Amino acid sequence: MKLISWSAGALAGIAVAVLALSSLASAQETTVPTHILPDSLNLEIVDGSMVPDDCHYPSTITDTSRFEIACVTMPRIIGAEISSQYIGQIGQQGWHQGSYVPGGMTAVRTDENNCRRVLNIFPSDYPPSEENSQITVLWFALDRAPRCNQAQPG
Repeated sequence: MKLISWSAGALAGIAVAVLALSSLASAQETTVPTHILPDSLNLEIVDGSMVPDDCHYPSTITDTSRFEIACVTMPRIIGAEISSQYIGQIGQQGWHQGSYVPGGMTAVRTDENNCRRVLNIFPSDYPPSEENSQITVLWFALDRAPRCNQAQPG
């Protein structure tokens, strides 16, 4: 049996590499989001869903000056269950079903200024070009501008 002899420099190099890898893994764990739309709705990411690297947003909701946007993906097989949990979180915050719109629906809530806030919710295949994909996406687009009724002159 032959014994391997390690120099102090080699051992130090291995130790530095192990520390670097563990720091990298730790940093990656802390960057995984736990909520979407944290500055407004602050929805907790439901088990079984995730925030993808690329949401493939439709062009109609990519104007971030108009919308605060977010998305989550999920396996199609449990998509209805996961989607209902997101809708439940929205309902717990005082939102209720608004209108059906092409490709989705809205949720609405009246704010403290008696203005209506509108959240657009669009389900789709993921990626969108892949019909009947195994993964689905929920796109959320919160209108940044509340819809307030203007007081009529008396």
